[in-house]
Amino acid sequence: MVQNTAAFANLSWYPFSERPVIPGTWYMPALGDPFFLFPEESPDAKWHLFGHSWIGIEHFISENGISWEPRKMVRLRGRSPSLFFEHGTWYLLYEKHNPDLPQIRKKRVKGEAKKLSRSRFEISASKDLLIFDEPRLLLDSADVPFATEGLSQPRISRPQIIKTGGVYRLYYGVSHRRLFDSRQKCSRYFAMATSDSLFGPYVPYEEGRPLLAPDADDLYRNMAVGSVRVVRVEDGYVGLQCAYSWDKKEGKSISALVQLESSDGIAWKAAPRKPLLTLPKSGWASSYIVSCDVSYKESEACWYCYYSANRRVGRIFAPENIGLLLGKEPSLRRLKL
Repeated sequence: MVQNTAAFANLSWYPFSERPVIPGTWYMPALGDPFFLFPEESPDAKWHLFGHSWIGIEHFISENGISWEPRKMVRLRGRSPSLFFEHGTWYLLYEKHNPDLPQIRKKRVKGEAKKLSRSRFEISASKDLLIFDEPRLLLDSADVPFATEGLSQPRISRPQIIKTGGVYRLYYGVSHRRLFDSRQKCSRYFAMATSDSLFGPYVPYEEGRPLLAPDADDLYRNMAVGSVRVVRVEDGYVGLQCAYSWDKKEGKSISALVQLESSDGIAWKAAPRKPLLTLPKSGWASSYIVSCDVSYKESEACWYCYYSANRRVGRIFAPENIGLLLGKEPSLRRLKL
């Protein structure tokens, strides 16, 4: 299959099932920000998926990409995981802004706790995806302009690294917005920082100027940018964005999974197509599509997109689960699993 921006925009996307492939549990009612690996990418020839719960980063393993089993907790209080592979080593990136569980945190000196609780990106290495080294600081939100916009403390989220021409690009969300009608949190901006070394220091692009910002005239992101997952293709980059907007007809905020494209990974525009996924009228994914990860499985000529979505119950409780979308050329819709 040709893998360029035009071909990606022509893909036909459909849900694998109306039910989530990884549902929440009583101890893990909200699971979000999935990042996954195919068996051909992993060290043990199994499917791997990382996501975060309210406790921290959770690791799941599967034999087929459909039935998943929890493996272990990877990072306490970690959020928004992603992986980067280089020289035989996997690097786990994630956001962290709480040093410990709340009851432990109360014992810390106030000044020290405030510093440790500041939003930051950490990176941790592993050879087998099971044992990870001690984390290192990658980027501090205090060094990112606009990270405090609308907030009392700076916030950065959803780190992802792509290496381009010897330069490490760190894509991430900046600040967040709490939607007034539902209290749903979502990334306000989408930005990039660069470094000549994997471990930094990372310098925000053009003094922190966002690559994407809310646009009142944009049909899909007039309230917030939301999460963006970046993928390299033959002629540039594709971004899958969980964008937030206001539905005038329904009188409420909504989100949709839309496709962006870019020739250089810096200047982004909407792809000429309808959203990959919109909200159903009811069910587990009827409130917001929150995040996603996407990758191409060559043996099946198919794109896999794991996504998280929620159904808010009032303004506080929001069970979040992980579903699966499949993307194929229209002539290759039939998929054997």
